[in-house]
Amino acid sequence: MKTLSILALLTAATAAQAYTLDVNVGHSKLSGTYDDVNVIGLGVGSHLNNEFHLGLNVSRKSIYDMNVALVDAKATSATLDLTYSLSPMGGIRPFIGAGVGAVRFTGDSIFTKDALATKLFVGIAFPITQNVELSVSAQSSKFHGVQELQNGAKTTVSSVDGIAAVRFNF
Repeated sequence: MKTLSILALLTAATAAQAYTLDVNVGHSKLSGTYDDVNVIGLGVGSHLNNEFHLGLNVSRKSIYDMNVALVDAKATSATLDLTYSLSPMGGIRPFIGAGVGAVRFTGDSIFTKDALATKLFVGIAFPITQNVELSVSAQSSKFHGVQELQNGAKTTVSSVDGIAAVRFNF
């Protein structure tokens, strides 16, 4: 009986340390006069238990504003995301989460080089196989303290992103 308890504990510990790789693509609707753009990303993480997942997510999107300030820059963000999975409903697993990290801007048309990045997200996941799942989510992303022009006002660049992802569980 003691052996069964130890085996159950080892199995639970192994499941809690399952590693994941996420590949993300989507569309981003930026605030203000910025143009809508595509977003791509890659994430690595680990299941902390059956409900919580912690991951590092790196994504990239362009920031264009050809009408007013002629902004043409790339934003690469890295956020540490905590996801909470709700109880499955008929094979579909809803989830919610939040992330915090940093964003780096490249391009001569934006003065800020680094800023704080935050996001909140909600979505649903569909298992394809035991090790692969497809998810769709909506997220509200913000880049805080962004300065387009030197000595210009700092602003928050907000976006609503629609993301489709494939997660590989190892």
